[in-house]
This record gives sequence, C-alpha cells and structure tokens, in this order.
Amino acid sequence: MRWGLLAVLVLVLMMPLWGLQPYGKQFDYKAAGTWGDWVSGLGQFAAVATAIGVVFRSEHRDRERQQTSVAAWMNVLSDVNEPYWAVQIENSASLPVFRWRIDSPDGAVHLCHEELGPITPGRTDYEVAVPAQADQSHALPLKMTFVDSGGQLWSRSEMGGISKVRGPITWHQTGTSS
Repeated sequence: MRWGLLAVLVLVLMMPLWGLQPYGKQFDYKAAGTWGDWVSGLGQFAAVATAIGVVFRSEHRDRERQQTSVAAWMNVLSDVNEPYWAVQIENSASLPVFRWRIDSPDGAVHLCHEELGPITPGRTDYEVAVPAQADQSHALPLKMTFVDSGGQLWSRSEMGGISKVRGPITWHQTGTSS
C-alpha cells in the first residue's frame, strides 16, 4: 500500500515535467491525453513496479536461503569397522559460520564455535561421545543456533525447521564457564 501511495505521489509531482499542471490554473485536458493514454501509462507503470518488486523479493529470498543453508544431524560412522557417533554439519553457504552452537535436548551433545571454531563451507564431521549404542535408530535430535553472514541469529529446530531468533543467547552450555 505504501509503495502505491509513493508511486501516485511521484506521478503527480512529475506531471509538470510533462507540461501538465493538475493544480492551480485550469487543467488542459487536451495536453493530458485521452483516458486510454492514461490507463495505458498507468498499466505500464504498474507492470514495471511489479517486476521490480518481484526481483527485489526474489533476491531477498535467495539471499536468506543462502545464508540459512546450514544443518546438523547425528550419524553413525565407522573407523576400522568400529562404529561411532558423529555430528555431521552441512554448510551449503559460500561463507563460513563463525558463531554457532548445537545441542541435543538431553544435554548429551553440545558443540559450539568457542570450542571448535567456524563451520567452513561443505560437510564437517565431529565425533561425539554419546552413551547410546552407535546405531542410527538411537540418534539424538539436534537443535542448532547460528549467526548468518548478515548478522541475523537463526535457530534450526530438532525437526529441521528454521526461524529467526530475537534476543541474546549464550553460546556455552549452561553450568559451564566460558
């Protein structure tokens, strides 16, 4: 709505540049053109404004998708036929994630940038000590919180959904010093 009002204001203010003065003296309808000219001009203006809006929205959505393309999950890996738990982190963004933390609901898993540094683009595996048997059916759900390259704080839930986070968070596990 506000963009529409801005467009009307711009059109009215630009009318004197076209030799039209809608206020003050008598309005010259012949110089203004026909109704068809006006409808056609407004239609073209609306089409251009809509196209610009779609491009900006699409770029914003693409930038946000790129900035939030980070996920983490538990997986069973094996070293010399000995299975072990690992947290796998996939960073599909083109930049590293410098501030992040990953936690399981029961507190058995806690990883963060203060201990391990940034998450570089690509896949990173971290071995974790979890008391459960190294079997994928016992994998713990993980919650991930991170700051994207634009400075926005995000949280990826145990189910994979992502949402913006308002307010400060602590990066270290509760009850530990850091």
